[in-house]
Amino acid sequence: MAKRKLFSPELLAAYAVVIWLILIIIAVLYYFGAFESIIATQQPCIPEREGWSITYKTVCENMTIVMNGNLVVRRGGSLTLRNVTLIMNGSKDGELSIEVQPEAEMRVLDLDGRYETAADRSVIKNGDNESANFIFFVYRDAKFEMKNSQLSHVGSRIYETTKGLHIGADNAIISGNIITNSLYGLIVNGRNVAVVNNTISNNVYGIYAGELASNSRIERNSIMDNHIGVYLGKESTKIEVVKNTIAENYESGVVLYNSSDNSIMENLNFKNGRGMYGNYSNFNTIQLNSFSENNEGIILSNCNSSIIKNNNITAQSTSCVSVTSSSNNTIDSNILDNCFHGVLLQKSDSNRITNNKIKDVKNGISVLSSNINELAQNDIRDCLQSILLQNSERNSIQRNTLVGNTNGMGLMNSTSNTIDSNSVSKSSYGVWLYSSHLNSISKNQLTENAQGVWLHFSYRNNASENLMDLNNIGLVLSSSLNNLVSSSIIQNSTQYGFDMYNSSSNKLYNNEVMNSNVGVRASLSSSNEFEKNNIEGSKSDGIDFESSSDILRDNTIRGNFQYGVYCYNSKPVFLGNLITGNGNNCDGCAGCG
Repeated sequence: MAKRKLFSPELLAAYAVVIWLILIIIAVLYYFGAFESIIATQQPCIPEREGWSITYKTVCENMTIVMNGNLVVRRGGSLTLRNVTLIMNGSKDGELSIEVQPEAEMRVLDLDGRYETAADRSVIKNGDNESANFIFFVYRDAKFEMKNSQLSHVGSRIYETTKGLHIGADNAIISGNIITNSLYGLIVNGRNVAVVNNTISNNVYGIYAGELASNSRIERNSIMDNHIGVYLGKESTKIEVVKNTIAENYESGVVLYNSSDNSIMENLNFKNGRGMYGNYSNFNTIQLNSFSENNEGIILSNCNSSIIKNNNITAQSTSCVSVTSSSNNTIDSNILDNCFHGVLLQKSDSNRITNNKIKDVKNGISVLSSNINELAQNDIRDCLQSILLQNSERNSIQRNTLVGNTNGMGLMNSTSNTIDSNSVSKSSYGVWLYSSHLNSISKNQLTENAQGVWLHFSYRNNASENLMDLNNIGLVLSSSLNNLVSSSIIQNSTQYGFDMYNSSSNKLYNNEVMNSNVGVRASLSSSNEFEKNNIEGSKSDGIDFESSSDILRDNTIRGNFQYGVYCYNSKPVFLGNLITGNGNNCDGCAGCG
């Protein structure tokens, strides 16, 4: 019987065709990179000092790498450094660079993942020439992490984006690192970047958020001894700067420039040139921060619709809060202490200043050339000037409490403002108007001041329903005309209830002037109307006229200790008054009896 062959020629030919097809498929797949991930897992860490291009996955541990050329992690490549010292040994500034290209990955890590153990940090720095900074650039669509490591001497002045570790990648994590002695410590230019628990110091900018930065978080970092601590730059948005220590930065702790919808919250901000400076930045929230011992606290310039709330701002050399050329901002429930200005508003309209506690500042709230602002429910104590309006219109000052200030509310060259339902006590004046017109002063309680209300060179103001009690003088009109004082209670004044000097055509209507030393004094005044007032219980005279010619109509003047009406070189007109029960009803007044 013939021996049977295991493989026929036909079968061998078929096998050869199949093997040939398999090899063709493998070659095609290899050409298109299908096996890169498999090959990459098998590549060792062998640095190429004169220029290292990584197209595969590699992990380097427990070693020092000195680069005399560039390091590039290319598309599809991955580099992980654990407890590695990487020295970029350039001879001049910007000569060497680290690049993480799109769809590449880089991780800079310690060994054990613990911040507390510093000996196993990875370190990236320059070489022997300390002035030879290197470039570190992570592109968009790359992946990047740096944890519990150290970075220094990064940044070339060639471009804005090369001045520090540039993070264009989304979802990057920068955590637990020491970042020092660079132009910019970090440049955040990606989305959802987390910068957490780092120490960032001795840079020009500690953290710089660029125009593509959004939805990122800067949290629990120590940002100190930089020129500027945190800079949120043009078109950056929705950045949270939270619970950081921002201190001893030469120019500013935090800067916002043309940056909107950010949150600056719960930071300790102290000993900076400026605590926070915002310019052309809108819809930001500055809340629950502590600002202390800065030259200036919070400054907004050309900023709109932002909120400054629940901050503790103390011991600033100039302003606790300064707002210029800005509108629709809210300054609410802050504690402002020991500054030159508590709140300074300049050329700013439609802002709200409410519920703040202001103490021991030179100027509590100053509103300069600003209109349609609301000042409400603030508590201002022990200041030189509590509230000042200058060259300002249509502002509302309501329900504020002012105690123990050298000066109360002052209006200078200001018109059509409303001063309503405030309490002012123990000041040189409660409300003072200088060359201010068409203002409404109503329902205020003005007690224990040198003057309750004082109008000087002012006309057509309306003071109504005010309580003026225990002042030296209740209300003063000097060199003023066409003002109305009505339905007010002026009592217990130690000198005059109402004092008028060199004023004309004013009207006092339906007021209660009681228990003062002298109820009313009019000196060098004319054509003023006293109508339906009740003037009684004065320790001396009810009304004293000195060189005046005014009109008294339907007033009740009674129970004054010395004279009801006393006239010296005066010719007032009396019409239908009740003058009775005084020590002497009239003296020196024609037509009084």
